[in-house]
Amino acid sequence: MYVTVDRSLFGSILTRTAAPLAIRTHVPLSMLLPTREGWLPALGSGRNIGWGDQVHQPAVLVFDADGAVLTRMRFLGLGASLRRITDTRRLATLAGMDVAIYAVPDQVDWSAARALSERCPTVLLAGTPRRSDAEEALGCGMAGYLDAALPTDALCRSLTGVLRGEMAYSRDIVGAWMRNIRSPVRSDRGDLLTSRQLQIVGLIARGASDKEIGGTLGIATATAQKHVTNILDRLGVPNRAAAVAAVAGSD
Repeated sequence: MYVTVDRSLFGSILTRTAAPLAIRTHVPLSMLLPTREGWLPALGSGRNIGWGDQVHQPAVLVFDADGAVLTRMRFLGLGASLRRITDTRRLATLAGMDVAIYAVPDQVDWSAARALSERCPTVLLAGTPRRSDAEEALGCGMAGYLDAALPTDALCRSLTGVLRGEMAYSRDIVGAWMRNIRSPVRSDRGDLLTSRQLQIVGLIARGASDKEIGGTLGIATATAQKHVTNILDRLGVPNRAAAVAAVAGSD
């Protein structure tokens, strides 16, 4: 079961919870965007949305090694133009994509997933779904994590929702995430981090990507990624969302 929640409801959760949110780019369920001025509403890309006298046809990028997912997308009736790539190095030549679909046959290449998510809301379509991957995707701000074995009608509804600015995650993943931010576990794990690492956790909580962390700290993106990995290892947590919750719970 995949769920969506009204953006006004989720906005009230944002304003009432004491725990920072480890959402990098596209905040679950409400599509708020982190900026230096705070969390601001983003315009979702709906199916053939009219802007004045113009009609916008959504553009969907499919990162698909063998083309099987692209073939399936063509039969969904999303009302979107489709473009397939097999290498994230081609992203530099692409622009104007509304949503990316990353076909994951087995293991997620997180560097590829983050590269896609830097460009547009990204959905992971998993051939071998794993709860840990879904939690990591949510913590990184991915637009969704879907089982590739979903029936065609359910997959179509989920992806259409993403094009309209919604997020696509299973009910249990969303429920666990909401319980986590509403009831952070008190701990002293924040004491395990250096001042620089705490600074990075603060940037993650404000929605910064690895690239943005690097720019803020004056370090390379790869170095920022290494810092994040070290933070997760030191705290003993599986993803960024859990790292922020752990540090918030130690305040």
